[in-house]
Amino acid sequence: MLGLAFAVVFLLTAFVVLSSCGHSPLGCNEEERHGLQWIKGSFKDPSSWLSSWEEEDCCQWKGVVCSNITGYIVKLDLRNPCFPRRNQGGQPNCDFNKYVLKAKHAHPSILQLKYLTYLDLSGNKFNSSIPMFIQTMEHLQFLSLSDCHFSGRIPYNLGNLTKLLLLDFSFNPLLYADDFYWISQLPSLQYLYMRDVHLGKTRNLLQALSMLPSLIEIELRNCGLNKLHTYQLATRSNTNLSQVEVLNLEENKLQAPILNAFQNMSSIAEIEFSFNNLSSTPFWLGTYSNLVYLSVENNALYGSLPSTLQNLTSLIYLDLSENNFDSVPSCNLVGTYPCDMITKLINLKKLVLSNNNFNGCLPNCVGQLLNLTTLLLSSNHFNGVIPRSLEQLVSLKSLDLSRNSLNGTIPQNIGQLKNLITLYLFYNNLHGSIPYSLGQLLNLQNFDMSLNHLESSVSDIRWPKQLVYLNLTNNNITGSLPQDIADRLPNVSHLLFGNNLINGSIPNSLCKIDSLYNLDLSSNLLSGEIPDCWSATQGLNVLNLVSNKLSGVIPSCLGNLPMLAWFHLNNKSLQGGIPSSLRNLQQLLILDLGENHLSGIIPLWMGNIFYSMQILRLRQNMLIGKIPSQLCQLSALQILDLSNNNLMGSIPHCIGNLTAMILGKKSSVIQPSEEPRDVEWYEQEVRQVIKGRELDYTRNLKLVANMDFSNNNLSGTIPEGIALLSALQGLNLSHNHLSGHIPKRIGDMKSLESLDISHDQLSGTISDSISSLTSLSHLNLSYNNLSGPIPKGTQLSTLDDPLIYTGNQFLCGPPLPNECSADDSQHDNVDEDEDGKKDKVAKLWFYFIIALGYALGFWAVIGSLLIKTSWRRSYFQYIDDSTQRINTYRPKPCMQ
Repeated sequence: MLGLAFAVVFLLTAFVVLSSCGHSPLGCNEEERHGLQWIKGSFKDPSSWLSSWEEEDCCQWKGVVCSNITGYIVKLDLRNPCFPRRNQGGQPNCDFNKYVLKAKHAHPSILQLKYLTYLDLSGNKFNSSIPMFIQTMEHLQFLSLSDCHFSGRIPYNLGNLTKLLLLDFSFNPLLYADDFYWISQLPSLQYLYMRDVHLGKTRNLLQALSMLPSLIEIELRNCGLNKLHTYQLATRSNTNLSQVEVLNLEENKLQAPILNAFQNMSSIAEIEFSFNNLSSTPFWLGTYSNLVYLSVENNALYGSLPSTLQNLTSLIYLDLSENNFDSVPSCNLVGTYPCDMITKLINLKKLVLSNNNFNGCLPNCVGQLLNLTTLLLSSNHFNGVIPRSLEQLVSLKSLDLSRNSLNGTIPQNIGQLKNLITLYLFYNNLHGSIPYSLGQLLNLQNFDMSLNHLESSVSDIRWPKQLVYLNLTNNNITGSLPQDIADRLPNVSHLLFGNNLINGSIPNSLCKIDSLYNLDLSSNLLSGEIPDCWSATQGLNVLNLVSNKLSGVIPSCLGNLPMLAWFHLNNKSLQGGIPSSLRNLQQLLILDLGENHLSGIIPLWMGNIFYSMQILRLRQNMLIGKIPSQLCQLSALQILDLSNNNLMGSIPHCIGNLTAMILGKKSSVIQPSEEPRDVEWYEQEVRQVIKGRELDYTRNLKLVANMDFSNNNLSGTIPEGIALLSALQGLNLSHNHLSGHIPKRIGDMKSLESLDISHDQLSGTISDSISSLTSLSHLNLSYNNLSGPIPKGTQLSTLDDPLIYTGNQFLCGPPLPNECSADDSQHDNVDEDEDGKKDKVAKLWFYFIIALGYALGFWAVIGSLLIKTSWRRSYFQYIDDSTQRINTYRPKPCMQ
């Protein structure tokens, strides 16, 4: 019997090996080859991904696999190569759109691949419904149509695919199902992925799932399950999903009752309930002793941690972050940290309790979780010192205790955590020096100690050479930067030392760190000149040297940094002009050279180069000349600050062309798309004067729109086009020599919150349209030559300080004490209608000239006929002859 059994096993093994998929030695079936060619012809293939589909043997074509035994095609894999496979990371820097195959529908020639067992079209674009013919592909075991832009109802007849093991319709948000009974006819189905498919109105969903005896993984993320009819919940409270090992119900706005339908999952290992509306955990959760992964992140859980957690002794990953937990059940606990509960989870590798309301001290018992690789307790209210028992967690790779109220010092033996890759302790009350043992953390890549009270000398700190992200901003770090900093930190990309007490010069060796991406040395005591050694090999994107004691000129070699996007040099000490080499920085988003002693003119080339620029700040320098009209080409500009210079001439009439300052308009400029910029915007800081106050704008900077030309020598009128800037929140033209009227359509600037046109030479009345500025909260029109009544309006009535209008002798009405007379009102009407009268006069002249031209033309002809008898006789003779010819003409009859 053993010999027979062995023979059977041998034969079965041989069959499996022989029938394994590969490039068939039998060659390609001709019918299938033609089918593939039809399929290829149906696609738009911008990357020529299917270029190999020209060779004779189709079994050699990319994405095609034939059986080694029959020669038939058994696998067609046209998955977008940039679309990551499950449980695998995506390819870095892969252009997804470049490889998208586009077709109006899935071509029916797929049916010629009669023995197909594997079909993957994921990451392509069809913009149609799922084809009905798929139901006839009876051999299919693997069907993935993820992110294919399919829409409409999922066909019921897919229940004919009885051999199906995996079904993936995820990332097709326009797909829906109204009846799920068809899926119960797939007895072999093991993997079901329906993320983003709308299932909220599906009948029999839970019942159908319970009829799949082989189901192992269920992903129903963001499927609208909160809209399921309540009768399903009542009738399926005992759903049998005994084989299910992975359940993902993220992002469904679920509350606790629906989860009871999943209580009989005796094999469950991973549960994902994050981003729902759960206010309590299911009562049955504690019975799943085999559970290794549990995430209930971002729900409405509150109060004590669930006592059932202590029964989950197999847990490896536990994430309860972003809830409202503030205490623990009444067992033997230290402080308010759940020691007795958590320490029973001896297999735990990842513990995430961040963004809750835990308080009290971190107890020593945390050091008993010896298998931990990740410990994230950030954004709570923990206080006291960091327990020394953390030094026992030698497997730890990531430790985050940031955004708490921890005090004391960093543990001196922190160097024992030799596997540590990320260490975040920022935003606490830590003091003392950075331990010498930090240099022993040879794997450390991310180190953030910002917003504390650390007092080390920067040159005495031993840095691990593998550091990539280093942040010590907002501390009391002293000393000078080491001249060999490039040797100490050869791999650093983020070097953030802002707001400390660092002195000395900026080392030239910084120019040797090609990996440097963000350099922040702002608000220190640095002196000397900016190094003149920057090279094109560096990928520097952010340079912030604000508020130091630097001197000299802006080095021209800064123009060698082609990737520079954020450039802050407002320093109060730099001299010279704006170097022409900066024209090479075509990706600049912020250029801040304010508060220096820069001289010369604003370069004309700025408008032709900085198409992506959103903030240009040159305030408080010694710039001369005119405001270049070329600046009007900066369509992405949101902040333009040229105040406190010696600029003269008029405001460019094209100023209304700044598209980003107009509501509902977007800049036509395509922004650099190498990577998302939102996080970096949150890190920028720009100082602006709005509403009469100087403020630092940081996290909301991207939302600010401001124009400040104040304290210059500008003359001429305010261009009417400035009223087109309806997204502008602040406008300051004060302390110039501007004349003429306030733009009559100023009320169109609907977003205006601050308007200062004081200390100019404006005349005439205040336009009534100013009362339309419903967001206005700061107004200054003082010291001009304005006259007439002050307009009335709901918002204007709240601005009742007489100083707003002082220095205008002929203004009257509230809030000024002098009342308006009838003459003032008449004078107001005269002034208000002056432009209208000019228009009427112009129109009268236009009509007069038209009439005069007509009269002259008429009498030139008629007068000639009256005076010249011979002309008159010839004219009427011509009329008679023409009439006679018309009357004698007869068209020929049509032939029958």
